[in-house]
Amino acid sequence: MSMFLSSGSPFTYVWHENGGQTIAENSRQLTCKVSIDGLTLDIAADAIIAEPIILINSAAANNKSQNKINIGRNAQVSIIEYMMADDNDSNNNVASSYNCGEGAQLKHCILQHSATNATITQQSIINIMQQTNSVVHSNIFSFGGGTNRIALNLSLEGENAECHASSLAYTNATEIQDVLLKIDHKQPNCTSTSLARNVLKDKSVTDFIGRIVVHPGAKKTLADLQIKNLLCSPKAQATNKPELEIFNDDVRCSHGSSTGQIDELALFYMRSRGIGVEEATEMLIAGFIQPAIDSCSIPEIAKFVRNLIQGR
Repeated sequence: MSMFLSSGSPFTYVWHENGGQTIAENSRQLTCKVSIDGLTLDIAADAIIAEPIILINSAAANNKSQNKINIGRNAQVSIIEYMMADDNDSNNNVASSYNCGEGAQLKHCILQHSATNATITQQSIINIMQQTNSVVHSNIFSFGGGTNRIALNLSLEGENAECHASSLAYTNATEIQDVLLKIDHKQPNCTSTSLARNVLKDKSVTDFIGRIVVHPGAKKTLADLQIKNLLCSPKAQATNKPELEIFNDDVRCSHGSSTGQIDELALFYMRSRGIGVEEATEMLIAGFIQPAIDSCSIPEIAKFVRNLIQGR
């Protein structure tokens, strides 16, 4: 991960075996309190934080942290939650709560990255509340480990709030990846878009539940959810559960779900043009997952994910 952290961000916070550390300095734009239980991070109104803030949760044995992030009115910030584990029987459990003030802009990412180890368990629960005119881009990327569960809950509390969420899991061996995405539209004129891409190899398993709730009074809601899985092994298993709960008739909502295998005709065509089967397969997978990577609003993460996939 040293290559990724070479971005030189002065805002990096680390938990390791329940020990809180910080190498960031407080300023008028940003204040942070760190303890063994997690952190409280306050971003001042109108602040523009140029470098991503990196929250590293390392599970050498057992790690639990509860984080609270307050983003002031019209502030702009990028926050990366990095979940990492390498050791046998590692258990990482993180809960983060975000409050995005009026007009705030948050670029957010959950990066779950572990060694290929069936005894590693990681769980992350993220709750993001959005006020009027706030905009959130949130990305989930998951690689490695044994059992990984990520819950992302976005609540559009103010009018004209907007959120864009995406998820990419690239699983192999016997990995299990569960993602629960819930978006609550509570006020009029709010927009949400969501997409998921899962690539499954060997005996890996993914379970994606996407739930969009349009509450009474949330008129002029625009919402879309799309889930796609690519099975690269006959023993891999993928479950999709797109759900819409609409309590209003003045909305435009849609969802879609599909699961399939490598397109044999496309593979045959590429091989007929002199491309080897392994390279052709990698190219088809790259095209399948590209929308999830392109949706990432933090360039450092997009670059890191591309490099990571090449090694899987």
